[in-house]
Amino acid sequence: MGRDREREIALSSLFKKIKRREWEKRKKEKDAEVIWRRGEIIGNYIFCYHFAHSTMALAKEYIKTEYSKGNIPYSGTVFIAKSLSKAKGRYGRIWYATLGGLWFTLLLYQEIEPPYTHLYPLIAGIACCETIREIGINAHIKWVNDLMVNGRKIGGILTETYIAEDPYLLLGIGINVNNDLPSNLDVPAISIKSILKKIYNIDSLFCLLLTKLIWYVGLLHQIEIEMNTARIIQIFTEYSDTIGRIVYYGEDIKNDRGKVAKVLGIDPYGGLNIKLYPEGEIATVYTGELKYFKEKLWLE
Repeated sequence: MGRDREREIALSSLFKKIKRREWEKRKKEKDAEVIWRRGEIIGNYIFCYHFAHSTMALAKEYIKTEYSKGNIPYSGTVFIAKSLSKAKGRYGRIWYATLGGLWFTLLLYQEIEPPYTHLYPLIAGIACCETIREIGINAHIKWVNDLMVNGRKIGGILTETYIAEDPYLLLGIGINVNNDLPSNLDVPAISIKSILKKIYNIDSLFCLLLTKLIWYVGLLHQIEIEMNTARIIQIFTEYSDTIGRIVYYGEDIKNDRGKVAKVLGIDPYGGLNIKLYPEGEIATVYTGELKYFKEKLWLE
C-alpha cells in the first residue's frame, strides 16, 4: 500500500498541461474566472498508491491524521490507486477494482449548505459523463450515480459525508478503462477498452476528469450564491437517460425490487420526481436507486 512517487510526479506535470487546455475551452463561458477559481483547489495534492484496500479509507485516514497533528486537511486532495482489494459500492456491495481501471477518491470540505448538498452526486456524474463523451463514447447518467453506455455500466460514483472536527465530502469514482470485467455481475458492465478496441491512457483520463470536476465544483459554489440551480439541472437532464422511463424504485433495489414508477424529471436540488404505480402518487426522492426494465416502457 506504498506511495507511487513516480506516478505522482508524472501526474502533476500532465495535470497542469490538461488543466491549461481545459481552461482555454472554458474561459469564455459565463462567470468563468470565478467558477474556475472556486474549483481550482481540486488536484493540488494527488496521492498515488500502487494498490490499496480502499481510496475512501485512505481519505478518511488522511483526515484523522492531519487533525491529530493539529493541521487542517486540504480540501481538493485526491487519492488514487492502481487496484483496490476492498472497494465497495452503494449499500456495501462489492466493487471489482482490479488493475487497469480508474479508481480514486476526491476529498472536499463541505462548504455548500443544504439543500444544495444534494447536487454533489449530480455534478460528479456530469463531470464523469462529459469526460467519457469527450473521448468518443456516448455515455449517459442513470440517476443518481451510475455511468451507462448502451445499458451497460462503465462507471459509478459513491458519495459519503465524513465528519471529523468538520464535515468532509468524499466522492469515490470508479471507471472501467482497461480492466477485465467479471461475467457474473448483477448489472452488465463494459470498459473503455472494449468499446474503443484499444488500451486507453488511464492517467490522461484521470487528469481530464479532474479538470471537469474543477469546473463543476466551482459551478456548484456559484449557483449556491446565485440561488439558481438551473444550469446544473439542465446539463444533468441532457446527459441523463432516466427521465421519462418506467423503472423500479427502492432504497436497495438488489434486495427489494421496489415500486414501479415513472420518472417525471429532476427537481431544482437534484431530487427525482416520480409517479408511483398503481397509486398515482407523485413524490420527490433524494435517496434510493433505480432499476430499468429490460425493455423501455412508456406509460401515460
